[in-house]
Amino acid sequence: MIQQQTLEASRSRLRQVRNPQFVGQATDLIVPEVGAPAPRPQAFLVEQSPNWTLPTHFHQEHQFQVFVRGGGKLGRSEVQHLAVHYASPHSGYGPLVSGDEGVAYLTLRAVGDTGAWYLPEQREQLQLRIPKRQAHGAPAGAMPLDAVAALPQALLETLIEPDDTGLAAWVLRVPPGATAGLQAVAAGGGRFVVVQQGSLRSPAGELPALGVAWVGAGDALPLAAGAQGLEAVVVQFPAEAAQSFRELGPAIHAGTPAP
Repeated sequence: MIQQQTLEASRSRLRQVRNPQFVGQATDLIVPEVGAPAPRPQAFLVEQSPNWTLPTHFHQEHQFQVFVRGGGKLGRSEVQHLAVHYASPHSGYGPLVSGDEGVAYLTLRAVGDTGAWYLPEQREQLQLRIPKRQAHGAPAGAMPLDAVAALPQALLETLIEPDDTGLAAWVLRVPPGATAGLQAVAAGGGRFVVVQQGSLRSPAGELPALGVAWVGAGDALPLAAGAQGLEAVVVQFPAEAAQSFRELGPAIHAGTPAP
């Protein structure tokens, strides 16, 4: 299954959010289909207000975040442009502190989730005995779009080294008109492609900056650059992320087949 959506077409779903933990706005790009079998991909852009602290928290499904604008700190680490952060279910992370310009990031899940559980207030909801994992990565440096356009061939930079679970992340830069291939997802639990600069040409149409595409396990999406070139972040979920942890619980980590 391949789905894609532009930010422009999604702005009608922009939500202003103001609560004790978060102030800012969120735009839903890919909305999980209620009642559909997993995976049920979810993608939304979060724009966190300047100088705001989102407390340490956890979620019930596997999650990537891709930081696309602004800056701040995640835990003790400075947020870098196009940095990626992965957290497994019930893995607490944060706080996420936005800088003077705020910070914007795409939240990406292979199976949609709602809400957050804050620590230490909701520690009793945290499943302590399951394996937990986080992974981080960021490009070595920035590349303006004219430099991408001047590349003689596509460049692939690894942000999270692929492992035997399927977890991985890359940043891909492709000159105009060229195509870069990543093999169809086999080991992993599906991928998201986040366009940062330029555009991605796909059978479903042109995908400009901050558009996202979901590529399910076993599918392949040729990463063809538009007229100005393409810079995109590709995140790949571990195989177990294609099932819902919230619905199946620790059986996923134990290797128990899903019913």
